[in-house]
Amino acid sequence: MTTTGGTLQRRVVRLTPASAMWIVGVLVGLVVARRVFVAAHRPLSWAAASAVAAVVLDPYVESLARRIRRLPAVLLTFAAVAVIGVGTTYLVFDDVQQALDRLQAVAPEAADAIEAREDRLGELARDGRLRERVDSFVTALEERATGGSDVLRSTAGTAPTYFLCAILTVFFLNYGPRTWTAALAQVRDRERRQRIEAIASMALERTRRAVVLTVGVALLLGLIGTSLANWLDLPAPSALGFAIFVMALLPHVGLVVGSIPLLLLTVGFRSGATAIVLAVAVVAVQIVDSWFVRNWIARQSVHIGLLVPWVVALLGYAIYGIGAAAYGTVAAVFLLAVVDQVQVAHQVSPTPQD
Repeated sequence: MTTTGGTLQRRVVRLTPASAMWIVGVLVGLVVARRVFVAAHRPLSWAAASAVAAVVLDPYVESLARRIRRLPAVLLTFAAVAVIGVGTTYLVFDDVQQALDRLQAVAPEAADAIEAREDRLGELARDGRLRERVDSFVTALEERATGGSDVLRSTAGTAPTYFLCAILTVFFLNYGPRTWTAALAQVRDRERRQRIEAIASMALERTRRAVVLTVGVALLLGLIGTSLANWLDLPAPSALGFAIFVMALLPHVGLVVGSIPLLLLTVGFRSGATAIVLAVAVVAVQIVDSWFVRNWIARQSVHIGLLVPWVVALLGYAIYGIGAAAYGTVAAVFLLAVVDQVQVAHQVSPTPQD
């Protein structure tokens, strides 16, 4: 409806056969693309993992490539990372695997002990059906995290996948810069090409810094959680620290969520007073992390916020597991960095004079 000279006129939109065919074609294409993506989500996740690994390792390759040729630098860097990764898998993750198995056994016992309390905490636990929720958590842990097998069998079973990802990572490290240079060469306008290169390069660097700093802080918090669990003589301290490490990667409330198993075991095997003191300490550290540490990381890299990482991580985990949650979050951070750099570029670009 439009108004012309005080009178209402009806606007009729006609759908031509060509437009109808375009709409149907787009819908069919979206359905086909979705089915192809779902069917190929594993190879795509391998490619995403390899690309993220290549982005993280690229500065070390560049530093080594100043002294030797790039391909040997790529191979040496990847060999060093592979040795460290294998050592971490067998020396650390094996202990975490055993701790997770132990946590699955003791978590229901702790829930029963809390529900058996005669105070207000026990009443709240019974009203909230704590035992049922813990059983659901243990079941999800068995299916999605531990896989029901030890680290040696799981590593051996996924060796072909690791080998394929290693080849893809070496490919991205060696040929990624050339591919990026060739893609930029397709932009004919020199100024536009320089702007795209500057925005993408700075966004990539800021994303890399955000990932490294966030993982470093989360790793420190996980080690502190493991030390506290050991000091309190709680079962499965490595698993409790690992839970804190994983959840502390997510901003603002991740540390509190990751500390819930630690607090529950403290109530069940130590005392309620100790759990209260520990909960206050966790909240205090979370406030410091949110107000100071995250802001410092944002100044060094990119402001991430609360909504984007949580939504992407939860959707990725629900659809394709922890790998999609991790790589999807990194991709989302990169997009945020690109948007931020575009805004900065517009602010510093000269405005045309009348």
